[in-house]
Amino acid sequence: MARWPSLLLLLALGWTAAAAPPKPLLWQVSDQDNSVYLLGSFHMLNAADYPLAAVVNQAFDDAGKVYFEVAPDELNNSERVQEAMKTGYLTAGGTLKQRLQADTWRRLQHYCRANRLPIETLQTMKPWLAALTIANLEIVKAGFQPDLGLDKHYMEMAAIAHKETAGLETLSQQLKVFDQMDSKDQDLFLNQTLKDVRNPAQLQQMHQHWRSGDTEGLLKLLRQDRVNDIPAFYRRLNSDRNRAWLPQISAFLRENSTGNALVVVGSLHLLGADGLVELLKGQGFRVLRLQ
Repeated sequence: MARWPSLLLLLALGWTAAAAPPKPLLWQVSDQDNSVYLLGSFHMLNAADYPLAAVVNQAFDDAGKVYFEVAPDELNNSERVQEAMKTGYLTAGGTLKQRLQADTWRRLQHYCRANRLPIETLQTMKPWLAALTIANLEIVKAGFQPDLGLDKHYMEMAAIAHKETAGLETLSQQLKVFDQMDSKDQDLFLNQTLKDVRNPAQLQQMHQHWRSGDTEGLLKLLRQDRVNDIPAFYRRLNSDRNRAWLPQISAFLRENSTGNALVVVGSLHLLGADGLVELLKGQGFRVLRLQ
């Protein structure tokens, strides 16, 4: 099992057609006087994933504030997004080719030729941004749309309902997780991504687990993943960010006597011993899975 499924669970999705709404990855975390709902998201979805289960919309309706990984105001500000994305580009001269091992460069050339992608469009990128670009191209090619992602859906719903929104981190903080990889790990990340995109069938299995609310199935995919190849990166990508978000979520519960909140984050941020569900349970809050 390659690492792409775990990355996509944090960044994107897979697909399968189904008539029934997805069974949500949704928990209610409570103290004595209010609650936070935790919703496991995929950031790109297919039209077949809607409508959502009624309990998810009920949690949204009950929330006065909605948290996302990055605040809608920042993501909707093109200048701020462009400024943050600069971290993924080479600024001191040189090219992507000069940053890569020969094997990775050959694999990238093959991918670009096979997909009629001008390799020049990637030459100014750092390896990690080239990897994310290719992964997202493959997801869109498979029929998924960023505008149908669960995060995007509830950002739009929050705007319509005039709900307060906030981000658990900034876009710059999110991208820094990738930019902190050293040159060897960035090369490995791109090389493995180019290998992994050749097996899109893994996405179907992953998405079926998500649609059925199968936390054990999702965790099994993560454990089978070869995350040990770049352990520091995957720790920063998942568990370190969870622990950085934890004080914000627990503070909302402890400091508010009225009003509830909804937290919409990538599904794997909620699962496992280092997931937000167990971390909040460990702080003494009541936790209930909603179905």
